[in-house]
Amino acid sequence: MRIAHVTPEAVPVAKTGGLADVAGALPAAQAAAGHEVLVVMPLYRPGPHAPEGARPEGLTVHAGDFRLEVWRMEVGDVTYLLLDAPRLFARPGLYGTPDGDFPDNPIRFAAFARGAVLAVEQAGGGADVLHCHDWQAALVPQLLGRDPQLGGLGVGTPTVLTLHNLAYQGSFAPWVLQAADLPGELYTPEGFEFYGKVNYLKGGILAADALTTVSPTYAGEILTPRFGCGLEQVLASRRHRLTGILNGLDTTVWNPATDPHLERTYDAATATEGKAACRSALLRELGLAGDDPPVAGVVSRLVDQKGADLLAAAAEGILGLGFRLVMLGSGEPRHERALAEVAARYPGRMVLRTEFNDPLAHRIYAGADLFLMPSRFEPCGLGQLIALRYGTLPVVNPVGGLADTVRDLDVDPRAGNGFHMAAPTAEGLVRAMERALALLRDAAALAAVRRRAMAEDHGWAGPAREYEEVYREAGVG
Repeated sequence: MRIAHVTPEAVPVAKTGGLADVAGALPAAQAAAGHEVLVVMPLYRPGPHAPEGARPEGLTVHAGDFRLEVWRMEVGDVTYLLLDAPRLFARPGLYGTPDGDFPDNPIRFAAFARGAVLAVEQAGGGADVLHCHDWQAALVPQLLGRDPQLGGLGVGTPTVLTLHNLAYQGSFAPWVLQAADLPGELYTPEGFEFYGKVNYLKGGILAADALTTVSPTYAGEILTPRFGCGLEQVLASRRHRLTGILNGLDTTVWNPATDPHLERTYDAATATEGKAACRSALLRELGLAGDDPPVAGVVSRLVDQKGADLLAAAAEGILGLGFRLVMLGSGEPRHERALAEVAARYPGRMVLRTEFNDPLAHRIYAGADLFLMPSRFEPCGLGQLIALRYGTLPVVNPVGGLADTVRDLDVDPRAGNGFHMAAPTAEGLVRAMERALALLRDAAALAAVRRRAMAEDHGWAGPAREYEEVYREAGVG
């Protein structure tokens, strides 16, 4: 197949979250399976330089008043087409600043959607399927065959829309119609009108030939008011087109046997010794005290979704069990302040680093005994997959992809690989960690569970095959 991914971000070019990991790793897995793969995304310019290896294609596409110059770069066997429009993408952030989203985001990504279709056709030679990711690309299915600016390009090409996190929908005031030069006839309940607003994601959901989301459990959850973020009825009307496919993990990047950031590399057979060395090195690096204490790790955005408030409320209880608590992440200032206040009261026992530090993230995954994810909702989650790969047992609120990948050891001792919270509360987190502590004190049982966790296959080859089937169901011959 000739597959074109349309995405607002992808590693190694630009990243704010897990979407970028998926949009970088899935195309690579599809290329490894023999497909011809394009990734189309904006060329963000926080500074004067383009990404290393990118070069102008010598082609400019036009989206309304905007000129988008097409750049090309090769990442392994995947071709990236980067759309350069300084008026739109030469900014300090992808979608906004700490003070809020850019107010012209609906204009920026309407131009991107049009530019992506034009670039695929004119620079990429067309595609058998357009695979669009999240609200920033959701206009593509809606505009094909309906937007005069596209001149009929892309008509008949099957479209797939992946919903990575339904909380982000691209919902805007009606002025967007004129500002983004969107066809007025699409502002209907059958298009992207939604309760008096323009909702890019809703329009894409109704127009795409197939819908996917990033775990089987989340695919069911988003049909309910609790997780549907207001779109549950829209999704229910298209449930026959909705498939949940669990995200994979880039096992070349996340591999404790070859990880250059670790004190000592290890595999399943040497995990006990390897993790002990990594734990000791992590404690030294962060100035944490104690005679080989158990370590609980967190690598997360500090926001409500991720249960940052639960971590702050549970921190003293966790420390009271004898754990050292290591946290890496940033997010809402109120959560950062609350966690920093606890860390300040317990120097030598808790550390909070509010920074982007990828090498430290690797060392936390390797050096921690438990990995905490008390998320209120979690479409898939990559943290628990990385933790399992590194023999670090997850403690999770069993929602979305966490429910699909983490099996409670007390419920299923033979196949378990982590621990479930009984409730999404601070007390629920501390009680789950009490149960986990009993396992950590049993060296033989712990070694067996670690070997089981590290043996699991969470690579991208399986999910890539599932997407092939979705493409065929969407109409790819």
